[in-house]
Amino acid sequence: MKVSVIIAAGGVGKRFGASTPKQYMKIDGVTVLEKALSAFSRFDQVIVAGVDTPPGPQRQDTVAAALEKVTGDVVLIHDAARPFISEDVINRVVQKLEQGSRAVIPCVRPKNTIRTASETLNRDELYEVQTPQGFDAQLLKDAYKKAAEENFYGTDDASVVEHSCHCEGEARSNLIDIVEGDYANIKITTKDDMPKSVRFGNGYDVHRLVENRKLMLGCTHIPYEKGLLGHSDADVLSHAMADALLGAASLGDIGRIFPDSGPGSEATEGMAGSEILSTVAKMVREKGYEIMMIDGTVIAEKPKLMPHIETMRAGIAKALDINIDQVSVKATTEENMSDVSRNGMAAIATCTLKG
Repeated sequence: MKVSVIIAAGGVGKRFGASTPKQYMKIDGVTVLEKALSAFSRFDQVIVAGVDTPPGPQRQDTVAAALEKVTGDVVLIHDAARPFISEDVINRVVQKLEQGSRAVIPCVRPKNTIRTASETLNRDELYEVQTPQGFDAQLLKDAYKKAAEENFYGTDDASVVEHSCHCEGEARSNLIDIVEGDYANIKITTKDDMPKSVRFGNGYDVHRLVENRKLMLGCTHIPYEKGLLGHSDADVLSHAMADALLGAASLGDIGRIFPDSGPGSEATEGMAGSEILSTVAKMVREKGYEIMMIDGTVIAEKPKLMPHIETMRAGIAKALDINIDQVSVKATTEENMSDVSRNGMAAIATCTLKG
C-alpha cells in the first residue's frame, strides 16, 4: 500500500497574531512545519500544501490543489500547525487503513464539560478530532470534487467525505473509523499554544564618577556631588540591565545598538538610561519574549543608595513596562578594596525571559 502525505501549510495564522505565519515560528530552533514534516519522512510521497502547491483562500482549497499530485493508494492529511504528532498516532491511522478502512481519524475525549447555549452535552459521546486523517485516496479525491461542485466547505477532511457520501445516499454511520489520538497532539492556533521556554541573561557595566555631572542611576536622579562619566547619561545600572535583557534574547549588546562612537553615536549622546531600557524592552517583546524579572546590584562606596532603592525600582519598572514586583535593586560596597568602587560605580544584572 503506497502512502501519500499532505501537510496543510498554506495558512497565514490570523488568530496567531504575528507577522510570521505560525508554521514558520520556531520551537527549540526548528520551525513548527519542520517538526511536523519530520514525523512523516518515511512515507512514499510527502506534499507540503501551500508550498509545493499553490495556497488557496481556505485550507480546503489548498488541500484540493495538493490532492491533484497524490499518487498513493491512501493519503494522510496533517495540519502543519500540529508539530507534536507522535509515531504511535500515525501508525494507528495507517494500520486501520491497511485493515481496509476507507476513512480514519484520530480523536481524544474532551476533558471539559461541553454544552450548547441551552443544554449540557453528554461528554461520553463527544470527541475532539485531530490529524493526521487517513483516507482511501480516490474516496477523498471524489469527495473534494463533489464539495467543489456544490461550494461546500467542511471543518476538516472527514466532514468533506461525510458530506459527499451523504449526497450520494451512502450511510455515514460506519464510514469514519476512530482511532486513539494523543492529548499532546495539539494544534497551535494562538501564541498561548506555543511551548514556553525560559531564558536567562546577565549584564555588567562600569563608569567613573566625576565632578560637574548629574548622577543618574536606575532611571533616577540621585543627589550627589559627582556624576557618572559617559557618552550617554552613564546610568550604570540601567546599562547593565539592558545588556542582561539583550543577552537573554540573543540581541547583542548596548555597545552595538547604542554606539558611543562612529555612525549612530550622535543619536545616543546624553541618552537617558530609561530610554535605553524602554527601547530594549520593545526589542525583546518584538522577538516574542516576556520579561519575567530583572535584578540589579550597584557596587559603590558612595553615595548611600538605600534611601533611593524604591524610587529606582519604580523608574526601572516604568521604563520596562513591567510591575515593580518584577524588579529588584540592591547596593553593596567593596569595603574600599577596589579602585572601581572608590572612584566610580559598577553594576551587575540578571534577568529572566519567557517566550
